[in-house]
Amino acid sequence: MERALISTDSVPVFERPERGAPLVTEMVVGERLGVLDESDGWLQVVVPGHATGLDPRGYPGWARPDGLVEAPGWDPDLTVVAPNEAGLPLGALLRRDGGGARLPGGAVVTLVPGMARPPGEAVVASSVGISRELLGLPYRWGGTDSTTGMDCSGLVFRVMELLGIRVPRDADDQFGRAPFKSREGWKGARRNDLIFFGKDSVTHVGFYLGDGTYLSEHGSSGTVVRGVDEDPYWGFARY
Repeated sequence: MERALISTDSVPVFERPERGAPLVTEMVVGERLGVLDESDGWLQVVVPGHATGLDPRGYPGWARPDGLVEAPGWDPDLTVVAPNEAGLPLGALLRRDGGGARLPGGAVVTLVPGMARPPGEAVVASSVGISRELLGLPYRWGGTDSTTGMDCSGLVFRVMELLGIRVPRDADDQFGRAPFKSREGWKGARRNDLIFFGKDSVTHVGFYLGDGTYLSEHGSSGTVVRGVDEDPYWGFARY
């Protein structure tokens, strides 16, 4: 990597260096990426915090430089764990500054109780409880921003992060790398397990609620509750 940049806003990472290319993942405030190359106003990047089987260094793609800054010594000691008046998404990384918190661009926001805690310190909640708070959030392919929209694996990625569990960014890797996974019927799944769908491979994921239902980001419906039998079941996993 030539250099590291920090996001000062939500920054989309695209499959190709062109407008209209598919979004593959999305950084939120305070996350770091590594710049591999530059071409015609585009940065070829990897996002180390978004684990993937595509590249051991992090999620690969292309980003515009907007919303990215050089911030040597950026050492966040807080992560956003709840909706807040500052409009910061879940997983945003901040630096404590007196009674508030500093963003990588220099702005300071007010901290309120329960808004943030040290990175990696799990919230006292369940995956189902957290994701229920996001019901109605729009679906965005490649999105991980809880204020504007996520895709199914982006929802899982951010919710599990709040529980102190780092999972890969994409649904197929989330199944493949789980310490426990099963291709048996969904009736063996427990509440809060990840439940996966797909015909020839894993293409969709959500949180199992019990009684044959699950919660997920799902196309035009956004974050919704669906029946497991409404989609082609693949398996379930537990972290």
